[in-house]
Amino acid sequence: MAWRHLLAEANVACQKAKTLFNFSSFGLARSQRFYSDQRLKDEAGVVIRIQGSNIYRFGDPNVATPVFRDVNWTVREGECWAVIGSGSHQKTTLLRTLRGHLRLAPSPPLPGGLFPFLSDPPRDAHEAVALVSFAHRPQSSGSAFYDYTARYGAVRDEDRITLRESVFGEYDFLNIRPKAQVETKKPEEFTAESAKKAIFEDLTVKLGLVPLLDLPLVALSNGQTRRARIVKAIMSQPELLLLDEPLTGLDANSRPTLLYVLESLHKSRNPRIIMGLRKQDPIPEWTTHIALVQQDRLLTGTKEDVLAQQANDASETEARRSFISQSGIPAAGKELGKAVVILKNVNVTYNTRKVLKSINWTLREGERWHLHGANGSGKTTLMSLITGDHPQSYTQRGESYLELFSRPRSKISTPHLRSLIGIFSPELANAYPRRPSTTVWEVIGTGFDGGFVPGGESGVGDGLEGSLPDDVVRWRVDRVREVLSRLGPSSWASCTSGHPSLRRYTASTGRHPLSKLDEEFSNRNFVDLSAGEQNVVLLMRALVGRPRLVLLDEVWSGMDDSMVLAARHYLREGGVGSDQATVVVSHWQEEVPWDARDGLRRFKLEDGHGAEI
Repeated sequence: MAWRHLLAEANVACQKAKTLFNFSSFGLARSQRFYSDQRLKDEAGVVIRIQGSNIYRFGDPNVATPVFRDVNWTVREGECWAVIGSGSHQKTTLLRTLRGHLRLAPSPPLPGGLFPFLSDPPRDAHEAVALVSFAHRPQSSGSAFYDYTARYGAVRDEDRITLRESVFGEYDFLNIRPKAQVETKKPEEFTAESAKKAIFEDLTVKLGLVPLLDLPLVALSNGQTRRARIVKAIMSQPELLLLDEPLTGLDANSRPTLLYVLESLHKSRNPRIIMGLRKQDPIPEWTTHIALVQQDRLLTGTKEDVLAQQANDASETEARRSFISQSGIPAAGKELGKAVVILKNVNVTYNTRKVLKSINWTLREGERWHLHGANGSGKTTLMSLITGDHPQSYTQRGESYLELFSRPRSKISTPHLRSLIGIFSPELANAYPRRPSTTVWEVIGTGFDGGFVPGGESGVGDGLEGSLPDDVVRWRVDRVREVLSRLGPSSWASCTSGHPSLRRYTASTGRHPLSKLDEEFSNRNFVDLSAGEQNVVLLMRALVGRPRLVLLDEVWSGMDDSMVLAARHYLREGGVGSDQATVVVSHWQEEVPWDARDGLRRFKLEDGHGAEI
């Protein structure tokens, strides 16, 4: 292991030094012993120590621009730390540094190194420190698209995959379908299994997972599966657990329960826990210290001190939000638009379990909806019906009726349906292929036809018929330029300065001008972007074709504050038009770009039932 190797090299170096230099002076030897004893005393009770180090990517020389510069961060036993960032990229990068994915220069001095608490007795940091991130699919996960909608058709009585099998299937003693061959195990292996089983049984009860373990994954929400992933990480029994955005996707009822469990584990040091949070996430009351990521700097200290130092920045941010909230869209008129989606008495059932029960909901052009509900209430299943991905969208007949764009699901082809719906969701963001040579422009261009493979000479697709007239190609190219200019890096910079971009269509040139910054961004490879940047690009993809229906599920995940401000501003100022229906799926009203003054309507799911509130 890397950490053990470093420690071994340091010990060898010390032995060589003793051979080369004969310390004949008793005073010098005594001072060396005093220095060593003092260092050990200083490091007693220290979990993490970084003193004046720059942080670099592996392969970058020390003369390169560091990811973080002059980092001073000490975490002591008993302290409760949260790492907070405006977006996921830099915050996650800092947490990944603690896992050894980036290098420190100068390195923290031995014997304690980066983790003094692991030095006596020496333990391997690679095994003792674990990271669970809820960011989207990493670059290393491959360039192929996987069909995330296939899971809806994979539920059969004889072979359905449950939460227990999917997340905990590697543990024979937990699986309802244990392996046929029983291996002979040593007593210590049985002891380790007993410990893991005790953790599993305790945490699944406390986090409300017991009733969900033997349900199919298709019936579970993102928030429910995320809680299961946390349990699995704790079962590996790390000494320090880094949780990146554990609250994202959890409803208001689940968050306090999870935080209570994490607090209890941290205070018992079983394991110690450091959480990565977004700025909009509530800071747990038991948090005592904050590491605030600010560009390439890290501000650390007690919660009270760090928050006090950020008071001015907070007031500036509120001013920018106020600017946006006052830039209203025309309120919804009394005249009803054409129906885009009609659900009448719609039901979804898995075996004997009813996930959706008699849903009645109509979406019309020009309407803005906020869909919300607790984890497991049926939001993801409802969205899969509206997108036509769920097999039961074909079977709504008789008293149960589903109409998509004036037709039943069986009468509209999947490629045509995808071209009519612009969607952003965690599932799509995870599944979208990260091919090494696919550019930002090409990813945005796939939004016109709703596919996942770039096409056309201009990178804007070939249309459903395989070819496009020149005027349509020109319109598509201009639409890509528009979303890049309104949602790209130049818009983030203008929002940071407090003046969101008001650039509009330029009649004299017949096109939307692109700044050099946005032009360069459009040519970057999608795979090389941060999670937040990728999400912005996928939002552009959802909006670029002016689809009749726009579905935005957890759309702000991973984005920096400036990205969110630019996107909210664009959505309110023409990003979606009066001929488009829009649904925002979120647990929080604050994350919806519109409010009641703009004609926003709210639809709530609870235990499978739905109603407008």
